[in-house]
Amino acid sequence: MSVIHAPKSPDLDARTLALPIVSGALISLLALRLWYVQVVMAPELVEKAEATRETKIPRQAPRGLIYDRNGELIAGIKPSLAVTVVYRTVMKNEWVIPKLASMLGVEEKKLRKRISEAQRLAGLPVPVFVGAPIDVGARIAEAGDELPGVGVEYQPVRDYRDTTAYSHVLGYVGIPNDSDLDRLKTFDREPPTYVGRTGIERTHDLDLMGVLGAEHMEIDAKRRPIRLVGRDEPVPGKQLIMSIDGRLQRAALAALETKNYVGGVVAIDPKNGEVLCLVSTPKFDLGLFRNGITQTDWDQLQNDPNHPLVTRPLGASYSPGSTFKIITSLAAYESGKFDPNRVITCTGGFKLGNRVFRCMSHHGPLSFEAAFEKSCNQYFSTLGYQVGQEAMCKAAEEVGLGQRTGIDLGGESKGVVPTMDWLHRTFKKAQWYGGDTVNLSIGQGYLRATPIQMANLMCMVANNGVNYRPHLVHSFRDSATSTSEQIIEPEVMHKVTAGSEFWGPLRQAMGAVIEGSHGTGQSARIPGIIWGGKTGSTEHANAKKTHSWFVGMAPLDDPKICIAVLVEDAGHGGEVAAPVAKAVVQAYLTKLTAGKSVTNAAANAKNLSPSAVVSPAAGRLPVSR
Repeated sequence: MSVIHAPKSPDLDARTLALPIVSGALISLLALRLWYVQVVMAPELVEKAEATRETKIPRQAPRGLIYDRNGELIAGIKPSLAVTVVYRTVMKNEWVIPKLASMLGVEEKKLRKRISEAQRLAGLPVPVFVGAPIDVGARIAEAGDELPGVGVEYQPVRDYRDTTAYSHVLGYVGIPNDSDLDRLKTFDREPPTYVGRTGIERTHDLDLMGVLGAEHMEIDAKRRPIRLVGRDEPVPGKQLIMSIDGRLQRAALAALETKNYVGGVVAIDPKNGEVLCLVSTPKFDLGLFRNGITQTDWDQLQNDPNHPLVTRPLGASYSPGSTFKIITSLAAYESGKFDPNRVITCTGGFKLGNRVFRCMSHHGPLSFEAAFEKSCNQYFSTLGYQVGQEAMCKAAEEVGLGQRTGIDLGGESKGVVPTMDWLHRTFKKAQWYGGDTVNLSIGQGYLRATPIQMANLMCMVANNGVNYRPHLVHSFRDSATSTSEQIIEPEVMHKVTAGSEFWGPLRQAMGAVIEGSHGTGQSARIPGIIWGGKTGSTEHANAKKTHSWFVGMAPLDDPKICIAVLVEDAGHGGEVAAPVAKAVVQAYLTKLTAGKSVTNAAANAKNLSPSAVVSPAAGRLPVSR
């Protein structure tokens, strides 16, 4: 072939080579950059991305205010400087805890306990100390990174105007624990900073806590706020108007504390079941729980032999003694054996076989009214023995004994009505003897009742056979507008069918207990007021003195208040419990006759700012007067 036609190799000039070289270099640089960003810088970029996101800072809703029935504020709200911790941050820097405890002047152990309670809210600021002095709060705020996870802020906190008079009724609030959070979750409620721990604060927690607000904040890498992007205002909890009369509550407490009595008083409006006062002594101070009770104070309350944390009017049950003679009489009526004119002769004791169950006196021939007035054990032992255990237990259950009243307060005891079913459940060899029937007829033996059950029994007598479920709340009201009042309607609890041929003689006999010349309750007399009642004194194991009972209703012709008083280890009912009841009833009715309203609490408040079981004595008939 001629060289003239041979193929010619192309010339590779610089421009031809530059394009692939430059492209390859750029692609390599891009790949290197991508690798650097995705691998080397990934943690930092993720942190920045997370840090500059929007976060929601909860804002506590003020708890609803609590008033008494007259509009007196008894549980309010005040702004207080709170020290907060973010659990997750503080636990990564545990050295913060002893330093913070020293600044606050509290025990490190106590502070750690409060911080541990914030574990379920690990990423949120939770108050661990409320009421910090301003100078301490300023030092904490200025510490900045020296106290990571610690902050200070003003929060609306519960303020009890009287930390002792209402301690068993109001209860107290605290940081939510695991069970609280689980409970709130079932109601689809976000956990607030504080929840009700006991008392009304607990039973009406959902109404009082309101709805949390929130600030939607954009924050930087160090979780510092950049700007506010939105706000949800908190909704305050509902205002709660209690049925309690504050002045009556203090009068009842004073009546018990004057002689250092250990016991309880409960008074109820028989027309609707509203509780007018509920007092238990010894009292305790709600202020101890403000920042978490110290172990020393808790141990002192727990180890106190008088058990101040027990709400005696509903959490402790006792043999009702001669106050049960009301139910023995009802059982006789229902059995067709009640005759107010029937005469039984008291010879000083009821004889059963070789045993004599003694009476307090030799009363001689007695009709029903005279036997009730003098509280003759032999009369009612005879009546109860003829009626029998089954009829008396049936009557007791009909009026509400042996079951909780359902009052809107926790810790209520059922008491005991010793039916045969109860005996078989309680004892391996259940036996019922004739002596047990005698004891039951005068309110002794296995029988147990709470003061609130006995006060509710008085309501039934006052209403001729009807009583209502006791309740501590009169109404709720919207906090924002102070309108839209929701009144708690009375709820019928028990009905007993009996005619005036029973209620008339019974009420007349109760009047004789106080007004009669031989009445065991003469110390309860109130000038200008005719009222009725029944005393009781119950022996219990290894005690030198009896428990003292008094139940009553006033005035006798149109009862506006029913009351039960129980004083432990104090003596006869007529000597101890009756004067206490007198002081309470007199305080209430005197105020009514003076024309001071106790029913229009809602109107008044609108003008204000937003189981202990006592063992029976054995082997003899107990004293029962």
